[in-house]
Order: sequence, then structure tokens, then C-alpha cells
Amino acid sequence: MCGIAGILAPGPDGALAVRRAMTAMAHRGPDGSGLHDAGPCVLGHVRLAILDLSDRAAQPMPGPGARHWIAFNGEIYNYIELRRELEAAGERFRSSSDTEVLLAAYVRWGRGCLPRLRGMFAFAVWDSRDRTLFLARDRTGEKPLCYASSGGSFLFASELKGLLAMLPGAPDLDPAAVDAYLHYQYVPEPATPLRGVLKLPAGHCMTLAPGRPPEPEPYWRPEDEPPVHGDPAALVRAELEHAVELTLRSDVPVGLALSGGVDSGSLAALAAARAPGTLHAFSVGYPGRPHHDERDRARALAARLGLKYHSAELDTRDMRAFFPRLVRIMDDPIADIAAFGHYSVMRLAADHGVKVLFTGLGGDELFWGYPWVGRAARLTRRKGRWLRGPAWLRGLWPALRAATGGTLLLRAGRSARVPALPRALAGWLRDVSLLTLDRPGHAVFYDLAPDFIAARAALPGLYSPDFARAVPPANAFEPFRMAGDDWDNPARAVFSALLHTWLTSNCLALGDRVSMACSVEARTPLLDHGLLRLALGLLQARPAAPPEGKPWLKAAMRGLLPDEVARQPKLGFQPPPQAWIQAVLDDRLDRLRAGQLVERGVLAPAGLEALAARWRASGRDGFLLFKLVLLETWLDTVARVGQGAAE
Repeated sequence: MCGIAGILAPGPDGALAVRRAMTAMAHRGPDGSGLHDAGPCVLGHVRLAILDLSDRAAQPMPGPGARHWIAFNGEIYNYIELRRELEAAGERFRSSSDTEVLLAAYVRWGRGCLPRLRGMFAFAVWDSRDRTLFLARDRTGEKPLCYASSGGSFLFASELKGLLAMLPGAPDLDPAAVDAYLHYQYVPEPATPLRGVLKLPAGHCMTLAPGRPPEPEPYWRPEDEPPVHGDPAALVRAELEHAVELTLRSDVPVGLALSGGVDSGSLAALAAARAPGTLHAFSVGYPGRPHHDERDRARALAARLGLKYHSAELDTRDMRAFFPRLVRIMDDPIADIAAFGHYSVMRLAADHGVKVLFTGLGGDELFWGYPWVGRAARLTRRKGRWLRGPAWLRGLWPALRAATGGTLLLRAGRSARVPALPRALAGWLRDVSLLTLDRPGHAVFYDLAPDFIAARAALPGLYSPDFARAVPPANAFEPFRMAGDDWDNPARAVFSALLHTWLTSNCLALGDRVSMACSVEARTPLLDHGLLRLALGLLQARPAAPPEGKPWLKAAMRGLLPDEVARQPKLGFQPPPQAWIQAVLDDRLDRLRAGQLVERGVLAPAGLEALAARWRASGRDGFLLFKLVLLETWLDTVARVGQGAAE
């Protein structure tokens, strides 16, 4: 786990620019750094040593004959198996690192090495003979890689802070990306908030040469996974066992972020059985121990599994004071109110000497833990039937949608006091109104989320006229555009949209940055490629019935995970959101009035004042204001790096 940066076709100060990027990302690699200046290509690397702690594993690393050089961020969990295969084919190794195995795999198989990799990775390989640079990123985007072109040079880095340190000036804001952020709380990849700065999409690679424009190509797509038949519980249990066995490989101490829920609890139970008495567990809580405080159940599970348990209590005042630094740490503007909690777990692990931390990220996505996602899949299936149905039926939809405009009908669909038949009819009308037949090319997806709905209503009155004209029509709906064959399996399409938006751009981006800020490697066994392929394959074989509520995972863990853990309601990793939002707005809202978002013409001053007044009077739109404050803080603490300073 490290940080990488580089320039293809650099100017005369190329090596200096890469060193600036390495300085900006020093937190990602406190154990060493290296630079390879090959003329047409400069590679830089900062190292967090996890496997083979010796200098033999230092990077950038050359292959035999020094034709190929690699800069690698991540872990290849099946490196031992790949090494055996390569040794049988005649390869010889001088280190025990996964980096050397990855480079040998690329030299032997080229792009064909990617389907063989189980792990999280973003890497660059320079071929000095062919004068090509190859870049690749793992299937779900656990490890970051952003890039830009400037003055005939191609630049890349693990973080925006590193990339901006190499650019001569800060790029302009991208209106479409800013609009997407204000709808979603993050910028869906491959965009960033900055014009001309992109991310290599998850599951993609590209080959560059001096003067050749970047053209990412997919090497893996969720829709290409074949159906899998059989007992889901048995299949999931076998893959879980193997994933945990692989991800426990480390030459430094390993711990777990433990909530006491199904996802982290499953990992804890499986890991404790393989490394009894050696693992540490970490969690956080809040003053007064509100209902979402996870410490009691986490401590109880840790005691049952024989884990050494540690916790910390997070105070609102601490979060408020830390907020500007937290925004800088996150690198991307991500308005996840739980970010301080995620950071604090990583900080707690680092303070106890733990360098690798398991997290339960991915469990809700792979095993349908979010109720709204299952509902989105059902409504998208119904939408497909309406779109393929007779024209007269589609013609009824506007009238049916209009019939649900009042709150009385919506209440009737939810009230137990209304007789069953009228309640069912009201519920049916409510669902029909959500089919969005006026956007026939899109799934029903984020438009079920209250924050997305609130942003859609408020933003037209908030943008300046010029900025509003620069935002493409239906911009916020682009991340859930459907391909033609997606309508044959809408559950898979919604699953894929969730992976490519929320999981990659919010959860994994946030998890990578806060862990790396503490020089801790976050591992996500539930996103192991074997499990991911299995979840997709099981869904392919059962397209009509998404398994809501994680039945496959719970059944797989029966007998190993305590029944009370599997039965308890989902809480999620939630701080006291209103108190934290209130604290940040009290401290920083006034800065918006004369801030960069107004100065750059994103916000209309009158619209901003109206939004703030509405919040003060009624508490409405507080989260939208929080997103704006965070974006303003991001412009001050991250985007300014492009103006010539590494820090």
C-alpha cells in the first residue's frame, strides 16, 4: 500500500514535479521513497511496507535487464499462487514481495495478467524498449489513480493532491461534476470536480506512448460474469473462507474495524479462527451512548471471539475543529458525515501499532443490505415492463403520476388504519409515480434517495444563471443510464450502478484516503474478486429476486456468527448527523458568502441567502448546505495545491 506518481513526456523539470507529488503524498508511504527518471518517463513511489519489509521490495522496481519498471499501490493477495505458476514457467525472484510477482506477471502475460489478479491495485509499468506506459486499476476501484494532460505531458498520481502538485496551475471547476457532487455528496467517477482531471475507471487499463492521448479500456465488466447455480450459502461460505485466508497475508500486525454487525462480525469470526489470540479490534462511539453507538455490541463480540478490543469516543467539538484537515485528508470532496468516524478508527489502529485493518466495506453492496436498492431494482423491472408495454398504458402514466401529487394519497399507502385494498391501491399508485417514464433511458435509482430529491428541488434556485447554463440537461441522472440489454436483468444493472457510484466514489475513495492519512492499509475481504464474481453470478441466475437483507451472507455464517448478531437490525456506521452538521454550519456557513463558489460564479448570492434563511427557519436543506461548506473548504485546502505548493 503506497502512493505512485509519474509523468510521460516530461518537461525539463519533470523529476522535480514528481518529487513534489511524492511530498504531497508522503502520508501514503512513510517507510521509503524512490524515483526513476527514464527520460521519456519519470516514476515516483512512496512506500508503506506490508510485504517483504526489506529494501529488496523498494520501488520503482526494475525487472530483469531493467527494460520494465513498475510503481505499484495495493496488494495482490494471490501473489504466492502466481509466484508458483511463474516459477514453474522459469521465472526467478529475488524478493518475497507481491510487487515483483506483479511485474513478472505483466512481463510474461501483458494485459492478460489482469484477470489473474485477486487484490486491490493501481500500478504503472514503463517499457523502456517499446516506450509505452501501461496503467491499470482494480475491478472495484479500491485503489485510486487520477490523471491529466498538460503542455504535451501526461501526468498521473494516487491522489488529487499529488497530481495538482505537478500541474502549473489549478484547473477550473467542471460544472457537470460540481452539479453531480451536490446531488450525490461525491463526484461519480471517472470525473473529478476539476476540468481535465479524470480518474482511470475501476476495472480499466490503458497503454500510452508519448503523444498518444489516453484511452481507458475495460478489462472487466460486471455484466460479463456468467450465471452461477448451486446453494448460495455453501458457495458464499467457501469464498468467504478463501478471501479471509488470502487477505490475512501480511508481514505486519493485522486488526479489524469492528461494529458488531453482520459484515464486520463475519470477517472477525473467520479471521479469529485463523489467527487466534493475535488480532486487535477497533471501534468508535459517541457521548451518551445513543442507539447507534456500536461499542457495546462490538466489545461483546470481540470478547466472544477472543479479540483484543479498543475503542474511542468522538465528541462533536473535536469533529468541528478537525473538519478542515479532514476535508484535506479526503482529497476528493466527499460529504459523508461518517468520515470523521472512519478516520478515527484508522487513527486508533495506528496508535496501537496496527498497520493493516480489515473493514466490512462491500457487504451491503454485494449482499443487498440497503433496502432502497432492492426497491430500485423492483421498480426498474416494473419500469421496463411499462416501457415495453402498449403505448396506451405509457400514455396513462402522466395522469397516474399527477394523481399522487397530494400527501393524502401517500399517507394512505402507508397507514395501517386504511383498509387493505385502498392501501394497496395507494401504494401501487405511489410506486407507479416513481417509474420516471419521462426518462426512458435510466434506471430507477438515486431518485429514491431523499437527499437527491431535496437537491433537485433546491439547486435550480441556487446556481447563478451562467453556471446553470453550463450544466448539461439531466446531468444528475447520467450515472444510472441503462444499456439496451440491461432491461433483461434490471437487478444486475442496479447492482452495477451501485458499485460504480456509491461504492467506488464514496465508500472506497473515503476509506482509502482516511486510512492512508494514518499510514494504515485498509483491506476489504468482502470485495475479493472471487466473492464479487460469485455475487454477480448468483444474481445472474436469479434475476427476478434480489436477495434483500443479506440472506446469503447470514446463511453462510450460520454456526460461526452468533445468531443474535445476524438477527439484529442494521444500524450502519452512523455518527449523530444533525449535531455534526449543525456544528460545521455554525462554524463555517458565513464563509460561503464571500467564498470561491460565489466568486467563481457557481452560486447566486441571493439563492444562497434564501437557502441559508430556509435552514435557519425550518432546519430544511441543512445537508445541502453542509455539502456546499465542504466543497468551499475543499477549494481552500486541496484545489489550492495546484497553484504551485505541494502542501
